[in-house]
Amino acid sequence: MPADLTPYDTDLYAALIAERYGRPLADILQEAAPRPVQELLKEQRRRPAKTRRPPTPIPSPDPNAAEHCAIAYAATAPRRRRNT
Repeated sequence: MPADLTPYDTDLYAALIAERYGRPLADILQEAAPRPVQELLKEQRRRPAKTRRPPTPIPSPDPNAAEHCAIAYAATAPRRRRNT
């Protein structure tokens, strides 16, 4: 069935299924289900909601960031070559 259905379309599909297969859609769906669909829906509502994992804490900013950046820059800066 298409995803964007109006109530009139669902009635039309139900009528087409009943005409084609000779029984309503609910009966066809219940054949594959181990229990009636209504009981399965009630059970799904009774299940507790999945708990979300707590967010990981963001580390606080480094108070000595400027110092550390200067050290890293000095360590990675290109070195001058000696003229010989």
